[in-house]
Amino acid sequence: MTTLTFRCLAITAGALMTTVVSVGCSTQVDGTGSASAPPAVSKSATSSAPTQPSAKDGTNYKACLGGDCEITVSKPVTITLSDSPIDAGPFTVQKITADSVEVSMALPAGPSLGATIKKGCTTAFYANNASGLAVTSCSREPDDIVGMYVKQIVTVKGITDGDAILNLKSE
Repeated sequence: MTTLTFRCLAITAGALMTTVVSVGCSTQVDGTGSASAPPAVSKSATSSAPTQPSAKDGTNYKACLGGDCEITVSKPVTITLSDSPIDAGPFTVQKITADSVEVSMALPAGPSLGATIKKGCTTAFYANNASGLAVTSCSREPDDIVGMYVKQIVTVKGITDGDAILNLKSE
C-alpha cells in the first residue's frame, strides 16, 4: 500500500480581515487503485473587524446650535446653527455618497451656497450682509477673507456605509 499525503495552505488577505484556511489533504491508494476520501476541511479565521469611528455628538443635531459640533449623518437633514438672522444657517446635508457629502448653507443675505465636500476635505462658508462664498480645500483649512464676518467650517472626517461624520466649527 502506498500512502500519499498532501498539505495545502491558502491565505486570503483582505483590507478588513485576514482569513487563514488550512486544508489537510491525504489520499491512501491501495494496490487496487481505490482511494479513500480526503478528510474534512478545517478553517480558522482571525478577524479583527475595525471599529467604526464615532462622532462626539452622535446624531444630536441640536448640539450644532452655535455652529460647533461633530455629528453623524446618514440621510438628508437640515440643522439649525444659530437663532440669529445675522449668522449663517440653516445648514443642510443633501446627499451622501461613498466619497463625498453634498451640503448647502443659507447665508444672512438670503441666498444659499452649496458644496460637495470629499472625505478628508474642508469647506469654509463665508458671508457678510451682501454676499457669500464657499471655499473647499483638501490640504488645509481655508484662510479668512477680509470683509466676511461669518465663517462656518465643515469638514468631512469620514464616510462609512452611508454614514458621514461631519465636524462643524464656527469662527
